[in-house]
This record gives sequence, structure tokens and C-alpha cells, in this order.
Amino acid sequence: MGFTPHQYCANSPKTGRSRLLRIAFVEHIFAKVGDAAKQSSRPGELMPEVIEFKKAIDATDVEDRALLIGNGFSAKYFNYQSLLEASDLDESTPPGNLFTALNTADFEAVVRALEGAVMVENAYGNNAHAKELELHAQRVREAIVKAINATHPKHREDLADQYPSSAEFLKNFPTVFTLNYDLLLYWVNLEDRKLDDGFGLGKTKDSFRGPFSTHALCQIFNLHSGLHLFDNGAGEILKAVANGSGVIPTITSSIENEHRLPIYVAEGTSEQKMRKINSVAYLRHCYEKLRQSSATIFIYGHSADENDAHVYRAIFESERKHIYFGVYKPDAEKLETFDGLLAKYQKTFNSGTKYTFFDSESAQVWGV
Repeated sequence: MGFTPHQYCANSPKTGRSRLLRIAFVEHIFAKVGDAAKQSSRPGELMPEVIEFKKAIDATDVEDRALLIGNGFSAKYFNYQSLLEASDLDESTPPGNLFTALNTADFEAVVRALEGAVMVENAYGNNAHAKELELHAQRVREAIVKAINATHPKHREDLADQYPSSAEFLKNFPTVFTLNYDLLLYWVNLEDRKLDDGFGLGKTKDSFRGPFSTHALCQIFNLHSGLHLFDNGAGEILKAVANGSGVIPTITSSIENEHRLPIYVAEGTSEQKMRKINSVAYLRHCYEKLRQSSATIFIYGHSADENDAHVYRAIFESERKHIYFGVYKPDAEKLETFDGLLAKYQKTFNSGTKYTFFDSESAQVWGV
């Protein structure tokens, strides 16, 4: 399920003829836009132009620029399958079935459901079953540790030779938005320390720094949070820092020993993702910053799929004038697809924001 007319009308009155008329109108628009998205937004014209990254940077030399990165930024070093897929919680296990029943890939939601069930079972005197559910909750916590260690580079130093090129890429952007929850951007920034992340007014204690403050300088916005970001139980966000052996051990220890899970958005649809974003003040803040930004935005390593329609809504409904969209190994088929998707968002949100394609390989993010 992707972005639907009913989601688009979510803020309309919930009953009455006006809402039905809004939905009927938007359904009509979506039908028209969907037909348009099946073909290039430039009917009768040649394939859209693709420029080099440097040409795009030169063209925006006097403009305020921002960057949005997707999992293509991390693909060289991080197998970006979902953490759930990398765990051993398949549907043959009761915890695996619970992920399906709750329609989520969020480990925290499943642990929270199991903990609630434990409380109910104890209250009803079903202590043996409560104990079993406690064990299942711990299994879910351990599964996310296994998934992180199975998919993520272990140490920041392992990528040390590549940091200069990625830092050179990032220096073009005073503001960075990321949809990734891996640590690669975090590590790159640790090497160069060019971008502040909103934790500058916090204090470091027990391998965590925080809390995040909207009053602190912030140039990195984790739109879907990250494996290094934790809720302290009071709605404040803390950042995991190296404890001598790295950040990954801090994360795994917090999950296994302290029963604390990182905050991250792993839901499957745009609607589900927005529900999660709206439930966490930090994520709402990051999303609002994307929506409010008027900077020319470069999009690197993202597919523009409808499961992230909320991201493109924020971009196309903003006051920004231009988007530079990176395409990996561009060919006619890819360009037609991306042209159709971006044209769809452009028309759906009645936006005057224009877009240009650039060859993402020419940015040399991780070297030649």
C-alpha cells in the first residue's frame, strides 16, 4: 500500500459530504497523475539530460544547498536489507508472527507489545505464560543485536581510507538530511566534524551524549532516526558514542543488557512511517526542517518510491525552487522511471519546483 487519496485527505473533516468530495477529487487527480507517471513528463522529447555532479555544484554556487541521502550512500559498505530480514525471527516463530500481526518491522513496537502482554498475563495469574512472553521479548532484543552485527561494518577505522572523498562530497552542503539508520554518515562526520547534530549542548555520560536540543546548532537531520539514537525514557533523544571499543558495542550492550532499543523508522508504507515520525518529537522536528527548508536540494542514493511519499511531499510542498536528483548508472529506462515519479509528485502537490538529473557516480562519494 502506497500513498493513497485517503491519506492525502487525512487532515480533512472525518465525516460529511465535504470529505467525500475531497476524496473523489483527489482520486481523480491521482488517476490522471498515475497515467502521466507511466511515461516521461517530457512526451515527444528526447531522454532527460543528465549532468555531472560538478556541473550541478557549479550551477548552484551562489545558492543555499541541502543534501538528502538514501541507502545508496551506504550501499558500498552496508548490506541494507532490513534488520528484520537479517534476524532469525521468521514467521515460524511466535515473535516473528507478531511482527506480521502488528504489520510492522519495528522491533521496539513488538517488544512493547510483548511487555504489555506480560503485564496482562501476570495480572490474570498466568505467570508461566508471562514468563514465556518475557523470554520472547528478550529474544527480540537479541535478534536486533544479531542483525546489526550481521549487516553493519564493525569499526569506524575499517573505512578510514574512504573518508577523505566522502568528506569532500559532504562539504558542498551546509545541511544534510538522511533517511538511513546506519552509522556511515555519523562516522564520516566524526572524522571531519564539519556538521553539528544538535547534541552540542548535551553532556556525555555512560557512553551517551545528550539530550538533543532544538536550541543547539544542528545541520544533520535523521529523518528516520538511526541505530545510534535512543530515547532516555522521558522523550529525550540521546546519542550513542564510542566507549573505547566503538559505537557498535555501546548499541549492542544497551539493547542486550539495559533493554533499550534505538529509535528508527522501519515501517513499510509512507503512512506508517508518518505515524512513527509524528509519535517522536525529535523525528517531527527533523521532518519539519525538511518541509521548511527552501534550499536547493540534492538527492543522492534514493529511489523516490511511494513508500517515502511523505519525504517528497515535504520537498515539493516547500518553497525550494530546484531539485538535483542523482541517478546511478543512468540509462533510458531509469530516467523514464524517475522522470515519471518526480513528475507525479510535482503534479500531485501542485508544485512549481523543477528538477534536474545528475550522474551520482560522478560525485565520487567513496572515491573513484
